[in-house]
Amino acid sequence: MPDRDRLSALRAEIDSLDDQILDLIERRLAASAAIAAAKGDGQDGLLKLRPRRQAEVIARLQARAAHTPPDAVALIWRELMAHTLQAQARTEIILCGQEIPDGLDGQVRDHFGTAFPVRRVDARADALRLAREAEVIAVLGTPLCAGEADGLVVFDIVRGMHGETIGYAVGRMAPGDTIETGESTEETKQDWSADSWRSRPAAQMPVYPDAAALADIEQSLARRPHLVPFGEVMALKARLARVAEGEAFLVQGGDCAESFAEFSPEKVRRDEQLLLGMGSMIASAGPSVVHVARAAGQFAKPRSAGIETEAGITLPSYRGDAVNGRAFTLASRAPEAERLIEAYEQARATLTLLGAYRLAERGRDMVFASHEALLLHYEQALTRRDAETGRPWAGSGHMVWIGERTRALGGAHVEYARGIANPIGLKCGPNMDPGELLRLIDLLDPDNEPGRLVLIGRFGADKVASALPPLMRAVRRGERKAIWSIDPMHGNGTVLHGVKTRLLADILSETRTFFEVAAAEGVRPGGIHLEMTGSDVTECLGGQACSGAGELGRRYLSHCDPRLNPPQALEVAVEVAALVGHAARRRSDAA
Repeated sequence: MPDRDRLSALRAEIDSLDDQILDLIERRLAASAAIAAAKGDGQDGLLKLRPRRQAEVIARLQARAAHTPPDAVALIWRELMAHTLQAQARTEIILCGQEIPDGLDGQVRDHFGTAFPVRRVDARADALRLAREAEVIAVLGTPLCAGEADGLVVFDIVRGMHGETIGYAVGRMAPGDTIETGESTEETKQDWSADSWRSRPAAQMPVYPDAAALADIEQSLARRPHLVPFGEVMALKARLARVAEGEAFLVQGGDCAESFAEFSPEKVRRDEQLLLGMGSMIASAGPSVVHVARAAGQFAKPRSAGIETEAGITLPSYRGDAVNGRAFTLASRAPEAERLIEAYEQARATLTLLGAYRLAERGRDMVFASHEALLLHYEQALTRRDAETGRPWAGSGHMVWIGERTRALGGAHVEYARGIANPIGLKCGPNMDPGELLRLIDLLDPDNEPGRLVLIGRFGADKVASALPPLMRAVRRGERKAIWSIDPMHGNGTVLHGVKTRLLADILSETRTFFEVAAAEGVRPGGIHLEMTGSDVTECLGGQACSGAGELGRRYLSHCDPRLNPPQALEVAVEVAALVGHAARRRSDAA
């Protein structure tokens, strides 16, 4: 027998919730109307659409939802936003009758929300005229052609029940609020060039005192051979595609910042051997391993502060050997464009050595080279276009990444990276929200190409458990094929007795939590990204090689942040091998 009292109480609770929901909806509609009245939308008095904000709101709510399916979240809020827009200004959907087949009106209405009235006009020109002059969204059968824009943009793609394209939504956008459609067409790529980053804000870039000298250096670099061939870039992307499919694991590591003074064939060999040794340990757990070194280009670092003070004297911060010198003098700290040439020559020597070591050990896995694409003058000068495919690639390294401090959506570094064919890494920290991440993925990987994009989490042992799940959830629900890797170094810095260091225990803790979160979110953990060296250093604390704080000063050689020494790095590899094996067994048991 049903518990009638409990049923009555539950129904009363639902009635109360419905009343509260209605009150909130009416408050939202009133606030939206007030916003429209307060801000205006330009001299023509017509409403400007904000699709990017709407997409980011939905993505944020989908990531936040614990039990509501993402499709339901999108449907409910799209409907609510449609009514909100009508509260600001009555807006119509106009279909171009010559281009949109009969019978699709209902699917178009479902895409935008039932609050929109839908009607047809025959001529494309009439649909475009109404979109310019009235509160109208036009839906066309093809994208805008040259000369048709005149204040309009394609801001969305209307898709059918099976994902097929029905039409292209065209309207007036609020400034800076255009949204990527996800279509990978030559038309959308024609607005990129190797120097288009120069029109965007460029964070963390040095200001060179001699602009003429910088221009000469850029021209000199542009005349030199590229450092890596297009074929090797594509080979790495193919191997990373296997990582994206769960058939391989990425091991990426090397110096925090490469040094001109400490360069030697022996150091290159030690670092390479450590990377390969770690890969061998992890491969013992089952997957093949893709080896990518932080080398042959990692000569510059973003800094949290642009200046530093010693003994009452304030000077620019050291930003890496490709920018300025470590010595605390005004002359040393001034950016010098000539250092870019020395960086190029050392990168070329490093790549030559890596190739020679591989030839000497036939059958050994290839070690690819990567670095942060921070110095865009250098990157642009080494950008090349493949003669056969016409695709541009960064000739400076096989893979480049965008850092936590340079990943602004409208920034220069994202603009440069979106146009090159190389695999791209994207650092993701605790301040990133799901909407921002999805927007960046749309810009950097519009084709959803396996092996194109590596998301490198860097949260800290105390934040990864709370910050990572909503990001992973949003990417999985969006069916994006990006790889998830973990950088357990950058969020775990600390200072002991005045010495900057990292604790091995924190590094291992964040790595374990990364695997735990991935399992809980149904995501494959794809890689690890470490700052480490094959040299005998005492910079990170933990393990038998550096067990006490007093040992930190014994061999602290890093030019920037503390690195793992070989025993510490191998301890991390042992832990990762165990975690990879456990994840594989869990998937096998679930199959």
